[in-house]
Amino acid sequence: DNYALAAACNNREACVKALFIATPGQWKKHAMAPRQAAFLAAHLNALQRALAEKGIPLIYREVDDFAASVDTVAAVCAEEKVSHLFYNYQYELNERLRDRQLENILGEVVCEGFDDSVMLAPGSVMTGGHEMYKVFTPFKNAFVKRLKEALPECVPAPAARGEAITTLPELTFNYPQQTFDELLFPANEKAAMAKLRQFCKQGAGEYDARRDFPAVEGTSRLSACLALGVLSPRQCLHRLLAEQPQALDGGTGSVW
Repeated sequence: DNYALAAACNNREACVKALFIATPGQWKKHAMAPRQAAFLAAHLNALQRALAEKGIPLIYREVDDFAASVDTVAAVCAEEKVSHLFYNYQYELNERLRDRQLENILGEVVCEGFDDSVMLAPGSVMTGGHEMYKVFTPFKNAFVKRLKEALPECVPAPAARGEAITTLPELTFNYPQQTFDELLFPANEKAAMAKLRQFCKQGAGEYDARRDFPAVEGTSRLSACLALGVLSPRQCLHRLLAEQPQALDGGTGSVW
């Protein structure tokens, strides 16, 4: 369920390639934990394999920071004769500045951005006076009302675009890494989906009563997967409603 990937694959005749740029210098500024870097590396390699099965190569580059990544994207676009660039929005300040700068220098490359990591686009839920909400409960009520009016849909994984790619390099970063608990945080999309299904079926109904007790398995442990985009919020919402149809109405299994 990835809007940018789905849009890139809409044209069956297009040559689709994915690009990942590691920025260790940027990560260091924001004190990325070594376990987080290892978790990211594991999922990146899993993504490379999943794309390769569909005939989509993953181009990997490593530069210091966001500023350098802008020139790298432009260089890759020139090398690969890219006509369209598809990406999902990130809303943090540095990321927005990076993306704006990139679109300004790409010239004839058509850029398409998508609100993919959120259920509703930022700024789409406003007061009657077209201002941002300042109190949570009215915002929550308006947000849930919007969801009920039109649930954001998931998009399917793209179909295979040719023969599978079988020769894959091991991707790693020039950044400290530390072993993470793969039982609690498996670096596998299917395992993340299984955890989501299990939580929505068995844990969501008791979430409100159990979430505040560290000694109790009261949460889904899926935040790391959501942060990386391994799962989408839309997948979580649809799975929750499949198991807990009353979730948007308050009470047992509610999402707040």
